[in-house]
Amino acid sequence: MVQRDGGGREVLKLQDIYKDFDGLEVLKGITLDIREGEKHAIIGPNGAGKSSLFNLITGKYRPS
Repeated sequence: MVQRDGGGREVLKLQDIYKDFDGLEVLKGITLDIREGEKHAIIGPNGAGKSSLFNLITGKYRPS
């Protein structure tokens, strides 16, 4: 759960992001908005796409 106070500028926005590797869809329709001062956690089991999402955010991967 994310609580927002209405303040803070937007520092990261992903909207409807997809990523596949050779036809295997690893990220499907990801939307994420983060504002200054917010804290978020990306959690999930092995193979859920956490590292792929991080690599996409940092520019190592490009969306499909």
